[in-house]
Amino acid sequence: MTGEAVEPGQPVSRVRGLRQRRVSSGPRTVSHRVKVTPEQEARLLLKAAPRGITVARLLVESALAGGADVANTRAEFRDELYRLTRLLGKVSVNINQIARATNTTFELQPDTAAAIVSLGRVTERLETLLADMDVTSS
Repeated sequence: MTGEAVEPGQPVSRVRGLRQRRVSSGPRTVSHRVKVTPEQEARLLLKAAPRGITVARLLVESALAGGADVANTRAEFRDELYRLTRLLGKVSVNINQIARATNTTFELQPDTAAAIVSLGRVTERLETLLADMDVTSS
């Protein structure tokens, strides 16, 4: 670290090309040392790399979340929810543009049906994601 102030949640350094984020709850004062075999290290790196986190972060999240699979599932849900939120924003902008044009011209816009179908698909994906989250958390 260079000694400069870093906002909570912002990347502070790179370890093996992975971002490490500062925890907003304050500085870490306790450390744990874990020894693993080279085979275990390889497996840990394979699990951490797709998520873009360090092995240490993977171990902390896994332990606190109830295991590596639970932590991975939570990360997948978070990523999918983020994608759906962005998609919903794009569809909403499109529908707003269609409504504006319709209110101006008093004519049905050609993209209206496609926009409504897109909104239905996003809604279905959200409902599926929420149902999967309920099943996983049970």
